[in-house]
Amino acid sequence: MLRGCIIGVGRIGSTLEKDPLRPPGSSHAGTYNLSREVALVAGADSKADALAEFGSSWAIPAESLYPDYQDMLDRERPDIVSICAYAPQRLEMALAALESGAKGLWLEKALGCSLREADQIEQALQRHKAAGVVDYPRRGRKHYRKVKQLIDDGTFGRLQSVTCHMTHQLIHTGTHAFDVLRYWCGDALEVRGTLESGSANGHPISDQGGSAEMLMSSGTRAFVSAYRKKYYIFQFDLIFDEARILLGNDIATVYQPATSKLYTGFKELFPVPNFDWGSDYPRDLLAELVHAMKTGDQPLFSVRDATETLRIALSIFESARRGGVIVNPAEIDPELRIENS
Repeated sequence: MLRGCIIGVGRIGSTLEKDPLRPPGSSHAGTYNLSREVALVAGADSKADALAEFGSSWAIPAESLYPDYQDMLDRERPDIVSICAYAPQRLEMALAALESGAKGLWLEKALGCSLREADQIEQALQRHKAAGVVDYPRRGRKHYRKVKQLIDDGTFGRLQSVTCHMTHQLIHTGTHAFDVLRYWCGDALEVRGTLESGSANGHPISDQGGSAEMLMSSGTRAFVSAYRKKYYIFQFDLIFDEARILLGNDIATVYQPATSKLYTGFKELFPVPNFDWGSDYPRDLLAELVHAMKTGDQPLFSVRDATETLRIALSIFESARRGGVIVNPAEIDPELRIENS
């Protein structure tokens, strides 16, 4: 059985599993607990109370709880390392894990604060002949997979536009949306963005809310609204030639045209009852990582995709820095660095 450990045992690392509204396997630790291939053997965190709670929750003995992640890597020599600490430390932790002999990394998002950091992680994985996945799980969920199939098959005609409404932070939250947009619509060719809090001396300070307009390689226009709100929202509104789909954390509804109840000779949209959404991808992130380690196959939740997702987010900040001009994401400076959590 493979040995896994977690760096950063806070919310996504462990405690989200205690939310009674979330399903089993909502945290890294919870996913390890469900796995028949990987045993969770240790955790590291600079916060003593978090470590103690983690040990109690997952029956990890005190000698396997570490305030210093490097000590954990040196002593435990895990096969798989979950890196759940904040993005500014992602690169150094990934490099340390690979140097310790780990052959699998389960990385939280965003992959880093710059494209340079993301590229260094990808290159290090290749150098050490290791596999990596990044925690953008929606591309494995049935609703998002079904939408991709509908787009690819042209079931409802052309996808004209996608609008995403979400709570603020264009990198921390936004990269979840940008990963989905790339999954459905290909790479972003043009990006124009604005920031909620503006810039200091022409440079964005850190991750924040804002809005963006994008032209995707499929020809679809994408719009993003990610400002502070007094509620949480994460939803996509997809407009096709012959349908509309609302999809998000709390909704999954397909609408198709039928005879209007208000105007003679017109058609309007009505929800499709009992729509068949198909099935989830057969492997969760951890199982997909193990599969990639064994086979060398590119995982569905790849580091390469996560790098390109970060590229879109950084393009929004670069556009805003330059007064809202259209930018080509392929030309983003790899050294552009935006602090994010």
